[in-house]
Parts: sequence; C-alpha cells; structure tokens
Amino acid sequence: MLSDFFTSDQLALLTASRVFCSLLVKFDFQSGAEYAWNGNTALLTGGNTYLPMHGMGTIDGLGLSGNGASDNVTVSVDGLPDQALGFLAKALEDTPSVDQQLMTIYLQLFDSEWQNVGGPLPLWWGFMQPPRVSRTEMQGTDGAVQSISIVAENAFFNRSRPSYGRFTDRDQQARSPGDKFFGFVSSILVKTVTYPDY
Repeated sequence: MLSDFFTSDQLALLTASRVFCSLLVKFDFQSGAEYAWNGNTALLTGGNTYLPMHGMGTIDGLGLSGNGASDNVTVSVDGLPDQALGFLAKALEDTPSVDQQLMTIYLQLFDSEWQNVGGPLPLWWGFMQPPRVSRTEMQGTDGAVQSISIVAENAFFNRSRPSYGRFTDRDQQARSPGDKFFGFVSSILVKTVTYPDY
C-alpha cells in the first residue's frame, strides 16, 4: 500500500495539482558518504546535509524499464572546478575510491514554502563507474563548459556474464593460473600466419 511507503503528509502533497520536489544524490565513496542536490543552499533532511549544485547538476537516464535490463544513470555537474562540488573533483584524483561504490538517488518532497515534508524517498541505486571529465567546444563568444560525470550501473549490471567470462589473459589466469593461451591475443590481431610453412 502507498501508506506503507509515504507519510500521510506526503500523500496529501502528491495528490495536489502542483507538487514541489527535488532529486537528491548520495555518493558512497570509500572515503565516506557525500550528499548533493540541485538547490542553492545546503539542505538538511533525513539526518544528512545535501550540498548545493546551484542548478549546475543533471541526472540522465533515470526511469523504470521494467524489463530487468541493465540500465545506467549519469550524474554530471558543469563548471569545474570552482563553481561545482569539490568532492566530485577530488573523486577524479582517487578513482579507486569511486569505482563500484554505491550511488543512491532520492526524491524529496517540499511544501509550497519549500520546507521539507518527510524524509528522502529512495528511487534508484547503482554501482558507480570511474568519473570522467568532458569539455564542450567554444561557441562564438561563449566559453567552453567543463563538466564531471559519474555513470552508475543498476543492480543487473554484469549479471548475465559469468565470473571470469571474458577471453582475456587476466580472466584466463583466474580460471587456470599459468595458462598462457590468451597472453598473445593482442599480438596476433593483425598478424598473418602462413600454414604450412615449408
């Protein structure tokens, strides 16, 4: 039932003709959890403080496919390094603390005065991939925009692939230590082998 997930105040807001809400993001880095949202001030909710992204953040790919496929969500922030969240820039310096760690996206409801109503509601979670930095081309007098993005894969990521299921030397060593069968694959990709060779 909806009442098991939403409070009565949240249900009342959701039935209104206009709903005030925002998405919140929790990054579970190895160095500790970090919190962000797209507002202009720090947001205290659910016992955590979400740092502002000042409208510079975007979340792409959030949805429900319902087919059990591996979907991914990308969280990106424009305007590095001084205009965005510093911990995302630091994540670039220590990629292992980010890779395969959890990222959770929440929905926060507000009243018409933009005051919290209830705690954050979890919408989606996934495993973060190494962060990337991109830069747009300059357009006339407009400068280029630099941004950092983190892709997170959902729970179905790599579920169809058996452990050590790739044809690489690394996976072969895990399957059969000492076997050199795949150790030379890269060297024979564009090589011509004549057989028999008299």
